[in-house]
Amino acid sequence: MNALATYIHHLDPILVEIPGTPLALRWYGLAYVAGFVLGYLVLLQLSKKKLYCVEPDKLGDFITAVCIFGVLMGGRLGEFFFYWLPREGWSGLCADPFWVLRVWEGGMASHGGILAVLLVGIWYARKHRHSIPALVDGLAIVAPIGICFGRIANFINGELYGRITTADNPIAMKFPMEMASLPLEQQLAAVQAMEQAAGAPLPRQGFYDAMLQLCRENEPVREALGQFLNPRYPSQLFEAAGEGLIIFIVLMTLRLKWKEAPAGIFCSLFCFLYAAARIGSECFKEPDADVWHGITQGQYLSFGVILLGILFLIPTIRNYNAKKLQKI
Repeated sequence: MNALATYIHHLDPILVEIPGTPLALRWYGLAYVAGFVLGYLVLLQLSKKKLYCVEPDKLGDFITAVCIFGVLMGGRLGEFFFYWLPREGWSGLCADPFWVLRVWEGGMASHGGILAVLLVGIWYARKHRHSIPALVDGLAIVAPIGICFGRIANFINGELYGRITTADNPIAMKFPMEMASLPLEQQLAAVQAMEQAAGAPLPRQGFYDAMLQLCRENEPVREALGQFLNPRYPSQLFEAAGEGLIIFIVLMTLRLKWKEAPAGIFCSLFCFLYAAARIGSECFKEPDADVWHGITQGQYLSFGVILLGILFLIPTIRNYNAKKLQKI
């Protein structure tokens, strides 16, 4: 029997609860803070080595603008326009008009964050008279850090899980959030099995949140639900490695070794590498939006990232060749 295939996800998304208040420190929020801090520290070192155009004493204000207006607002608006609104429709917006403001509940689109970070970078470069490609290059190098932490937080939350695989797959596991997408008959049978294991009825108000919390705390209840769940790929971890860690190592290594790299090359490389990693990882991820002709929403959006990389690459090559001719 494969041990991981019998593993039922039960990590708690809340790190610390504040007694007497509805406030809590969540892994999801901590992941963003860690991404911002590490990104700042990496850019600070590059700036001190004269490998980044923003001066060390101005880097804090720049990163703050990128975090707030780029990553947070862009990621949330991207989730809203690319995924939430097409799924819920205008009727869903009327029923819950403040959903977009509840960022602590999760729901951030990396494609929206990438686009917004680019716009913030362009605005800052023009305002402070920096080269746009040179400034965006630094953001491209550290962006995978935030992506990596974000995907790890998705795994801890048990959300955005992978596609169904076989039970003998050595990396397969089960995710209780799948309960909401099971056929009604299986949901009812699962509820009965969990109530029998718990020895008490499950609350009907706020059922899914209560069920998830009970699964985290009560192993017999978790095992009872696990009988109805499918073994799946832990695709969040694939994305954390492919879209985050590996791309960061590649770009950071090139930046340190290629000190005379043409401005814009790292942004282009990030776009190509991220798009390739995202298109590949989507093959293992359960689609969270409509699929058209076998291509997921995330894959379609990644084609736009490839186009963005080409738009950066063309002037980069042109400028690089012009400088080489000047040296002849």
